[in-house]
Amino acid sequence: MPARLSEQFDVLFVALDASESELAREILAAAGIPSLLYGPDFGLAGLGAAAHAAARRQDLYVPKGASATARAVMVEAWGEPDVAGKEPHRSST
Repeated sequence: MPARLSEQFDVLFVALDASESELAREILAAAGIPSLLYGPDFGLAGLGAAAHAAARRQDLYVPKGASATARAVMVEAWGEPDVAGKEPHRSST
């Protein structure tokens, strides 16, 4: 991830598939929380759009300071178990 992105955004969810990522972005937008997707661009375009979308998994970012509110919105929409399963693993130090 570019340094400037990490300075302005926090990761909310990791490795979302295309349908999850778009749904999450719509839910957050409805709550007034901007978000963006970022992830590796696999060279699968030659396999077609459907194969590329199925294989590409992106992380969902929200602005610094909005993580707690965004998480609460997503817990209300998807439930705690689903949200917890999509969050980045934090090291316990």
